[in-house]
Amino acid sequence: MLFGMGSLSLGELAGERMKVALEANSTEDEHDCFSDNTHNSHFYNEQGIYNVMTGTYQRVDGSTLTGPSVLDLVKDKNTDAAEAIKASFEQAQQQVKTLVVSAEENNVHFDQLIAAGNREGNQLVNASIAALVDQTKHIEQAAQVIGIDNLNPDTADHQF
Repeated sequence: MLFGMGSLSLGELAGERMKVALEANSTEDEHDCFSDNTHNSHFYNEQGIYNVMTGTYQRVDGSTLTGPSVLDLVKDKNTDAAEAIKASFEQAQQQVKTLVVSAEENNVHFDQLIAAGNREGNQLVNASIAALVDQTKHIEQAAQVIGIDNLNPDTADHQF
C-alpha cells in the first residue's frame, strides 16, 4: 500500500501528470486533455491516497466509512510522526483542491494554469507539486516508523 501511495503521489501525480505538463506548457501532456476534467482527476487521485492513509471514505450520501488505517499503525509507534504525517496529507489534499476551485469557481482550468506566461497559474500547480512531494516524504516516514526500510516509490525518473 505504501509503495503504491508513494508512486502515485510522486511519480505519477506530481511527476507525470503535473510537472511534465507544466514544464512543457503542454496541453497534450494534460491528463484529461479531451474532457477538460484534469482538476477532478488530480483531486480524486489525491483523495484516494488520503483515504488509504487515514482509513476513511466519504460515501456519495455524505456519510463517512472508517476503519483501521496505515496512520493507526504509525500512531501506535510514534504519535508525533503520525500527527506530522496527517498534517502533510491534509495540506496536500487542500492544495490539490485549489486546482478544483480554480477550474470550477474561477473558470481557469488546468490547461490554462500550465500555459506559458501564466505565472499565477504556474505557481498554483507548482504548489500542488510541492505538497505532493512533501506528502511522499511523509509516506516514506510512515514506512520507516512501522519498520519498512526499503520503500522506493516510483519517481518516474524525475528529480524532485
